[in-house]
Amino acid sequence: MTLITPGLEEARTDELLLSVHDSLSDLRREFQTLKERVEAGEDVKDTELRSKGSNLSNVLVSCQKLETTLAEVRQKRSRIAQGGYALDLDAAGVEVRCALGRLRTCASSRRVSE
Repeated sequence: MTLITPGLEEARTDELLLSVHDSLSDLRREFQTLKERVEAGEDVKDTELRSKGSNLSNVLVSCQKLETTLAEVRQKRSRIAQGGYALDLDAAGVEVRCALGRLRTCASSRRVSE
């Protein structure tokens, strides 16, 4: 039987989400620096701008995926029992069916009630 605990997966996803948010903050600062350089009349290469834009796009996609995952984890958590844990009844059913199959084989019987 599988025991589902609510906090572990949510904590990992929260940690990843914070990391992505930090990356977004770093990129925002880099864009601010680029903006200041352009406003000061400095020549900024197109490749540099494209690279920063690509980085920003990738980080935003990662952030959106993590936020979706976090929402799903929190939704699962809300369905878990008040005691902070739940049983995976699907896995328990599989285990019971396997045990019945082994009983059939051992007992050389055609059918054991299910």
